[in-house]
Amino acid sequence: MPNNPNQRIPKGILQRARQESRRRKTYPVLSKLYFAVVIVSLVNFFLFLAGTFYIGGDAVNGKTENGKYYVWGYRHHDGVKGFTEVSRGVFDYSRWHVYSVWGTWTAMILGSVLYMRLRTGD
Repeated sequence: MPNNPNQRIPKGILQRARQESRRRKTYPVLSKLYFAVVIVSLVNFFLFLAGTFYIGGDAVNGKTENGKYYVWGYRHHDGVKGFTEVSRGVFDYSRWHVYSVWGTWTAMILGSVLYMRLRTGD
């Protein structure tokens, strides 16, 4: 800090100080948000795995044929990969659960990039 009040502080130093101040204020909030997204993503993924195992596959890899709905995956009763017939409600649930996993994992990956940038100060 200059002793003479007429002396100017270099612009780059002020910008870096403002950025650091902003980072210190936003980092705690964003880190909590990021960890919440991670927890939600992991819980969603494990629920997806449990549901997929229970119904015998997922609808994204499944098919609709002659008004019947089939999911594709490992069938839990015989351990063989194939189509399993399900109701339309189960088929729709499975399809939307896959989409939600894609969304939460995308949010988690983007959040990771943002979190690391804030953490390192870039």
